[in-house]
Amino acid sequence: MIKAARAQDRIHSLEIPLAETSLLVPSAAIAEVVTAGSLAPVPGSPHWLIGVLGWRLQAVPVVSFEALLGGAVRASTPASKFVVFYPLPGRKPHEFFAVLTQSEPRPQSIDAASAIAAEPGELPDTPYLAAGLKADGQLLAIPDFDALKALFYK
Repeated sequence: MIKAARAQDRIHSLEIPLAETSLLVPSAAIAEVVTAGSLAPVPGSPHWLIGVLGWRLQAVPVVSFEALLGGAVRASTPASKFVVFYPLPGRKPHEFFAVLTQSEPRPQSIDAASAIAAEPGELPDTPYLAAGLKADGQLLAIPDFDALKALFYK
């Protein structure tokens, strides 16, 4: 989780563009960003699980974060990417997951001087977001990794 930063501290993050908003995640949580390709379907899966990606000889589930936020599952575009996350704390070393983006993720360096906390009404009402920041006038949503772990590994 992102901690409160002192003015001189910088948090190196990745902005993940979605259809309606962008996620902000620590760079250290990301294993790799790969070009979106075909996914193997998962029959009987929840609507937010859009398929499985073959990545480094592993089957990696791909999540539509838009669906978790209450929106529609978006189709990939030529600009889409899969952001592969390291396993969540307490999970096995091979339990990666990925999120479909709408375009290339961008590095963000966040510090206390350049970001302010978002107001609760500015974020979608969902348990899968922990908080939000405004940086350079843009709203960035911070995922709640504990809530995601509870959802993914019931």
